[in-house]
Amino acid sequence: MNLRLARNKDSEQIIKLIRKCFKDYQNCFLDVDNDSPELKYVYSYFHGQKGKFWVLENKKKIIGCMGYLPSKKNEIEIHKLYIDQKFRKKGLAKLLVKKVENIALRENKSKVFLWTDTRFKEAHKMYSKMNYKKSKKTRKLNDISETLEYNFVKDLR
Repeated sequence: MNLRLARNKDSEQIIKLIRKCFKDYQNCFLDVDNDSPELKYVYSYFHGQKGKFWVLENKKKIIGCMGYLPSKKNEIEIHKLYIDQKFRKKGLAKLLVKKVENIALRENKSKVFLWTDTRFKEAHKMYSKMNYKKSKKTRKLNDISETLEYNFVKDLR
């Protein structure tokens, strides 16, 4: 297993991974052009926004990914945390989340937060176990999947 920063040339594999993850959920589709164009040049996008994006590889195949971007003065937002179903429940998602939490602590950020599809119940359980609190905030993305998202927040203070 190898964890490394993503490169722009990883885009095709990252998109394929996310599409594969979405197939586990009814009416869940990835529309890269309209909803996630940053996936086409993932390194450049996250680097340009002062964030980072990592991939997890197994035998040169991307089996997981996650990025973060700084938000308000004291917050970091987790983006696009996906793990191939075959590799779930092995602590890989927690490893990625902890990586961002450690960065947030080093940078004296007070919170880490994320938005997650209401259908991703397995992920919600993991966030709760990691002391993320589901806030009252939700947001509707108005995308082809008619996505409604929950907001999870962890106070680092």
